[in-house]
Amino acid sequence: MKILLAFHRYFLILLLLFGGSIFLVACEPAEEEGTIRIGQITNRTGETSDVGIPLADGVRDGWRWINQQGGVRGRPIRLIEREAGYNVPRTISYFRELTSDYEVSLIHGFGTPDSEAVMDLSARARVIYMPTSYDERFVNPELAPFFFITNTDYSTAARGAVRYVAAREGRLGLARSPGGFGMAPIPAIKEEALQAGVPIVSEQDISYTPTSAVQQALSLRNADATHIWLGNTHTAMAVLARDLRRQESDAVIIGNIYAGDENFIRSAGADAEGHLALYGSAVYGDTDVPAMEAIMEANYSNPNTHYIRGWAQALLAAEVIGMTIDEELEITGDNLREMFYQLEDFSPGGLVPPVSYSPDSHRPNSYAGIYQVQDGEWVKIWEE
Repeated sequence: MKILLAFHRYFLILLLLFGGSIFLVACEPAEEEGTIRIGQITNRTGETSDVGIPLADGVRDGWRWINQQGGVRGRPIRLIEREAGYNVPRTISYFRELTSDYEVSLIHGFGTPDSEAVMDLSARARVIYMPTSYDERFVNPELAPFFFITNTDYSTAARGAVRYVAAREGRLGLARSPGGFGMAPIPAIKEEALQAGVPIVSEQDISYTPTSAVQQALSLRNADATHIWLGNTHTAMAVLARDLRRQESDAVIIGNIYAGDENFIRSAGADAEGHLALYGSAVYGDTDVPAMEAIMEANYSNPNTHYIRGWAQALLAAEVIGMTIDEELEITGDNLREMFYQLEDFSPGGLVPPVSYSPDSHRPNSYAGIYQVQDGEWVKIWEE
């Protein structure tokens, strides 16, 4: 009897294991002949998911639209998403899965610490990685030879903000998240401020999702800051704008690319007026931009600049894949990288400023345009 029970247990385990493998295979979507696999590691649940969700959706909808147009040179694209929640170990695990199990040659990535964690992996695997973090390290081909970003890196953009303050003989305060992209450009800001003669009068930490910034606002007001560079997302920018008004400070915030967006205007309301941002894309709804009508028809519930930049990534990746196909080359990370180097002042769908890359520098451009909230809308007021 014991032998029979043991046999039944053994048979049940085999059945579950075998059945599970059948289930996993059945869950894999069938691929058309010639399908090109693309990876995507997203943040829909972790810190900064307020910007991670529209970025991820923009990439997804961009590739969906490309497939609706017939794919890339007639070849369909399969986007394989893995949600890592801004978690470094999970990002590493998913990177390995996408490159080994699915053999992708290109991955859309997300933030600063998680992208930093796969720099060496990307180089060893020779796989293109396109983070939506614009850390200055990622444009250095010696450090990240297979990384390509679509917007001005944080440090270059922040230097432009310092020069804007210098032209107004202002006094600069800093408010930043205590890690990741908030801290990334601080050395560049301080160096530029020293060269431009801009005093940095106060430095404040502010979390990703603060409920109050009263202490930071008081410190910045008491230091007589005229401008505040903010390295954070729109949530922190809205809270800081509110508390600056409550503390009767006239300091103007200059938000980084993730702070100044449509959500900031919605969250801050009247407190948003007059504040600035280093804007990273075309303004949503500008139909003079070639890709805007396609974006507006994508049925996205909360369109904003981050969503647009997700589209820009997909369109840029499609361009280099198409160039690789035109050259009758295999879709590999090495071949895709060579196609990136052949781009010259290329703007994907007109959504972001034109980009160019070289073997010596992966900095896409040095654009540092500044927009201001005027009557509830972002309006460009300055660019170099």
